[in-house]
Amino acid sequence: MSENTAFPHLAPTLKKLLEAHNLTASELSRQSGISVATLSRMLSGQGNPTFENICRLAHIFSVPLSHFAPTTPDEKPTQSPSTGRDPLLAMFEVTSPDLTEKQVANLMLSAARGRSMPSWLGAYAAPDTPQIEVISSTPAGPQRFHVTMAFPSEHIEAGSLSSILSMLSAALTGTHAQVLDVTLPTSLLRTFNGPAFGVRGLRDTFNKHGRPLLMASLRPSTGLSPKMYARSAFECLLGGLDITADPAQLTHTPAMPWRERFRFLAEATLTAGQQTVEYKAHALNIMAGTVEEMQERALWAKDLDMATLLVDPSVIGWSATASMAKWARNNDMLLVATGSRPLFGLHLPEHLQAKFLRLIGADIVSTASPLRGNVSGRRLVTGTLAHLRDKEVPANPEEHHPLPQIYGGLTGSMPAPGGGHNPWHFPRLADAVGDDAILQVGASTISHPWGSAAGATAARTALEATIQARNEGHTLSVDNRTILQRAAKFSPELKESLRHFQEGSFQFGVIHGSGDKNTPTEGTVIPPKPSDNVTLFRRPEPTPENDTE
Repeated sequence: MSENTAFPHLAPTLKKLLEAHNLTASELSRQSGISVATLSRMLSGQGNPTFENICRLAHIFSVPLSHFAPTTPDEKPTQSPSTGRDPLLAMFEVTSPDLTEKQVANLMLSAARGRSMPSWLGAYAAPDTPQIEVISSTPAGPQRFHVTMAFPSEHIEAGSLSSILSMLSAALTGTHAQVLDVTLPTSLLRTFNGPAFGVRGLRDTFNKHGRPLLMASLRPSTGLSPKMYARSAFECLLGGLDITADPAQLTHTPAMPWRERFRFLAEATLTAGQQTVEYKAHALNIMAGTVEEMQERALWAKDLDMATLLVDPSVIGWSATASMAKWARNNDMLLVATGSRPLFGLHLPEHLQAKFLRLIGADIVSTASPLRGNVSGRRLVTGTLAHLRDKEVPANPEEHHPLPQIYGGLTGSMPAPGGGHNPWHFPRLADAVGDDAILQVGASTISHPWGSAAGATAARTALEATIQARNEGHTLSVDNRTILQRAAKFSPELKESLRHFQEGSFQFGVIHGSGDKNTPTEGTVIPPKPSDNVTLFRRPEPTPENDTE
């Protein structure tokens, strides 16, 4: 037997288990997925087995992990007095057909503590050190278990999201578990800055109260010159939108240099604000290969009086997003977090991603639409909105956040639900998300038959009519069709938009309605000159002849 192995008791223990279960090495190999050669080395005491192989053997023989490495006589037992004063709570879901509740709890605890076997280091640990503990382990369905664990906040760095994620990822090592929810204690929550502006700051900046804001992501961006791309943003802002934004994939290309893009967009935003006498903004995509390059682009945007930055956290990572949020706070700039959140490695639920983005300081966070999908999906979006805006979120398994969270005085982020909305959706969308939100309407705005400015005017008119009807006492979910058709009498742009888009359909990208069969081109998306049918947004004044049904 080799003396270099860290598990001197593994070979005799494994032989006894094979005899007790009347198994051969080949049969054990088929059941556990461990090769015969690896099992032979284990039985002969050669080499050190991996933690995953130890877990597989424990599953097969239904024994605890410590069974393969008994405590040495000279090792002092470590104590686990408590989990500290304010532990961080995390709930995991484990799928296993062979383990019991207790075995699942032991498996998660061993992985979270980082040691499945007794260690000599335990003899030197302080006896009053808080330890990670399992709070509960309950069945959640066929072969599924929910395990709630407490992580001492003394082990987590203050104000560091990466420290929290490292604690969670340790519990996932070798367990194939998924994170369901996390509750931060108040003492740890206070170490995060949160958004610099938040909901109230955004409303004061734009001077828009009592209604949601409107935002459009400009697509397609490939093949356009910086000047033509800025022209598209100018028309959207001129027509009535509050914010335009770069798509997440638009960074820096030879055909679209970021400096030229920034310069033309700054001119377009300033001109649109002067002509409409409203505050307008464009979210500039500052993503680059390093944080230093992103800060250079952000500084260039600040010099151009562009106060809104855009990043994709799933691309640049949590730490880089936190760095840019801190930079934006120190320079009085807004940070928009958008993009494809399924790229995150931990497969975090959407409400948990929203919670983390609020903690690190994203002022605007894109979310899914509450109108799409089934009932379960809509409830998930409702829970996500609550974690972005509310001061206290109670536990609600139906909304996919089984643990409560108290945010206290942490500033809320402004959610930006998107997903192909057109004016037909505005009444139900405003009823679902309320006023403290930003509605993304890029697809229906840019694909309007009369151009981007007309699409923006149609969206603004539909939103104003929706809010006015709600204030007059109408039920938006019931009277939505009547509200829009009545408003269309005063707005030819809205009337054409309602005709162009099918009621209830969701649009993605540049999509023409059933009446248009031509292939979209740059000329149809961004007209070379404004159409004669396009007018600047003005609140419609009803007249007696137009007010008749």
